Amino acid sequence: RNVDSGAKGNDPACPAGHILKRRVADGVFECDSCSVDLHEGCCFYGCEPCDYSLCGGCYVKLATGQLEAAQPPPDAAAAAAPGAPPQPANLIDPDVADLCDHYAIEDRIMLLLNDAMKGRQSTFSTDMAGLWEALATARSPAGLLMAKIRHMKEGTFVGKVEPPPEVKRVVKQYRLDEDAKNKLTDFILKRPNTAKEDLWEIERRLENCGKPSAVVMTMIVAIQKGGKLPEMRISAPHRDYGDLRGGSSSAGAGGGHAER
Repeated sequence: RNVDSGAKGNDPACPAGHILKRRVADGVFECDSCSVDLHEGCCFYGCEPCDYSLCGGCYVKLATGQLEAAQPPPDAAAAAAPGAPPQPANLIDPDVADLCDHYAIEDRIMLLLNDAMKGRQSTFSTDMAGLWEALATARSPAGLLMAKIRHMKEGTFVGKVEPPPEVKRVVKQYRLDEDAKNKLTDFILKRPNTAKEDLWEIERRLENCGKPSAVVMTMIVAIQKGGKLPEMRISAPHRDYGDLRGGSSSAGAGGGHAER
């Protein structure tokens, strides 16, 4: 680890070996690799002591091994044990780096995601698509991503998949929005043993509600917590049809209109 920053030694670094840190330009800078201008207010990666800067694109290339890494200082090379095998670089997958750069995810979380995705090659594409979709509406992308990484480790993470037929029916019938559809699909697929009962409880409360997408979100949280489920809404009787429980309308059986 770097003595000053505590970061791992295989993190992208400047030619002197200092770990590059995410910064916001307070003036006009220039990428030391591609020479593009870094205008005030934009995000870049730099080493302040060495006045070394990289744009986001070059930083991703450096992290993924597509850009030639800066040579370490001679004393660092001399410190390596003679005859020791070269240490493999912990390269960041380009798709992982692109996602984290887009949502300004810190390097620590990017490395955790990269490690988690190494064991998910068979579902890599759908997993990444699911992450892009989830983070697009997240109030805290970094916080949500940490939760998704934890789900991967627990074996409960589900990437972007087609909703099961019953979920499709509910989505279409109640015109759920995209976020509610994705959350409901993810929820049902994670609970195969209780999926039928869960969907039944949710659909019962959609029948008379005015905001089905919001109700779906509320029900998912309530079921996950195992607490008391929200009360079912009973729509008010229409004035022309009287009380649905058998009462007469307020206008009376004669059909006359009430005086105003």
